[in-house]
Amino acid sequence: MSRVRGWGRYARILAICWRAAVAEQLEYRADLAAKTVMSTFWLAWAALGVSVYFRFTGDIGGWTYGEVLVVVGLFFALNGVRQAFLEPNLEALGEGVRRGTLDHLLTRPVDSQVLVSLRHVDMHNLVDPVLGLVLVAIGVRLAGRGVTPGGVAAFLLLLLAALVLLYALVLCLMCLAVLLVGADELSTVSFSVIELSRFPVQAYRQPLQTLLVVVPVALLTTVPAQALLGRLDPIWLIASPLAATLALVAASVGWHRVLRRYTGASA
Repeated sequence: MSRVRGWGRYARILAICWRAAVAEQLEYRADLAAKTVMSTFWLAWAALGVSVYFRFTGDIGGWTYGEVLVVVGLFFALNGVRQAFLEPNLEALGEGVRRGTLDHLLTRPVDSQVLVSLRHVDMHNLVDPVLGLVLVAIGVRLAGRGVTPGGVAAFLLLLLAALVLLYALVLCLMCLAVLLVGADELSTVSFSVIELSRFPVQAYRQPLQTLLVVVPVALLTTVPAQALLGRLDPIWLIASPLAATLALVAASVGWHRVLRRYTGASA
């Protein structure tokens, strides 16, 4: 029961931080409207861009046009989550290390990992996950595959695992930001990794295809898409959540070890 109350406390703290961020950003509603228009444009552009590959072939790596759209939609949704919840905190951490404001955060009576990695939110990117899931639905419809309750359940499980993996990646980059004293452009690294998941891994040649499974970029979009489309190898229902859990534990351990080496801005 105490653990549940502890998590409820963190939820309340994050809710306060997010409300403050949203209230501040709503003062610039024209920016929000412009971002929504641009996100819709880039999503449509991505869908049209993929269609070029299918002018002279019926499939790419065994994936039809509709099936590839499911992967592209998941990429768009995950990248939107990264931009809305993870990238702002990564950039703020780099600045905090350089300016010494991280020291103040570490003195607060809450887990530093939760506060440092999740307190900021950029609401201008919150529309991207919604648009990405809309494209996923369109892709499923074009693929002509029936969606089963079991497939949806597997999809949601694997999508959650993908989000955990993405968070673990950014948390590792935060460790680097502390070690390298606020290294710039670390957010570019996270985008570069997720950019590799824009298309199904089967569209890449060997040995890159195998590498993307091992890294594991394939777990971000390809595997959840396979679950929704009814073409998933059941082993991934165990392997993907297990990989996500191990990645999160490793990143969390790395974060707390890095903080033990952090001497503060005054050092």
